[in-house]
Amino acid sequence: MYLYPNGTRLEDTIHAAEAIGMRFHPTRGAMSIGESDGGLPPDHLVESEAAILDDMIRVIDTFHDPSVGSMLRVGVAPCSPFSVSRELMRDAAVLARDKGVMMHTHLAENDEDIAYSLEKFGMRPGQYAEELGWTGPDVWHAHCVKLDPQEVALFAKTQTGVAHCPCSNCRLASGIAPVRAMRDAGVPVGLGVDGSASNDVGNLIAEARQTMLLQRVAFGAGAMSPGEALEISTRGGAKVLGREDCGSLEVGKCADVVIWDMDDVSAAGSWDPAAILLAGPSLARDVFVNGKQVVADGQITTLDQRALASQQNYQMRALQDRI
Repeated sequence: MYLYPNGTRLEDTIHAAEAIGMRFHPTRGAMSIGESDGGLPPDHLVESEAAILDDMIRVIDTFHDPSVGSMLRVGVAPCSPFSVSRELMRDAAVLARDKGVMMHTHLAENDEDIAYSLEKFGMRPGQYAEELGWTGPDVWHAHCVKLDPQEVALFAKTQTGVAHCPCSNCRLASGIAPVRAMRDAGVPVGLGVDGSASNDVGNLIAEARQTMLLQRVAFGAGAMSPGEALEISTRGGAKVLGREDCGSLEVGKCADVVIWDMDDVSAAGSWDPAAILLAGPSLARDVFVNGKQVVADGQITTLDQRALASQQNYQMRALQDRI
């Protein structure tokens, strides 16, 4: 969450996740360079960097739970090198390590990012991240579509994580991230969806399928199997988030279980487990988080989905009317 209009705060998302029953890793995002200074967001939506750092401390101290099996861990997330200053990137890294929390930003998403980094900083995004302390196992970057071989090697050496967002990268025509090269080098890779403005659906099983397809179309039919794409979407994501207690079905790990109905007509005639990516249903039938069922027969058990959809459609129409 990078923008906070009308008095919104990070805990608005935290309370919603608690109501649903999600295991949640919210990050206190930030934008501090407005359009008049060459940044991305409108000037009236940016915050002062002192206020950003103060609020990062507040939400970490109030909500972060580092314990094993934690349902809530807070991170810091200056949005990108072109929406915050060099000083805020560095200060946020110092703050995160002092507090023992993770760090997240968007990096090397497209050709424009590379050009901006070379023009403004005299170096590529990976070098810039390293210079400011934004590499290491406590860091994950979204996108990384345009990392070159040296940057991939840097991320592998430092165990810096990547949140691969294939559907967003396609929608925005950013390119195909070198996931095959990252995996071969040992870079931790998980899946992301970016945001609703560039993804629309936010379906992780669709992201896993798209990951496999894009690596094949770019690097050959043998570049990625369905099994590896599923591993990236489960164990991969857990590793990127520093969660040794999640990501696989093992004794002693958190009871986070997703059940897919492979008797559905969409999967009829399949015998390979890979069918969950190749011809399976798009929605899970049942979901358990920390042993508690939060989805049953395709319906969320902890809230009224129809009422929520009605409210969302009302808000959308109100926004249309204002525009």
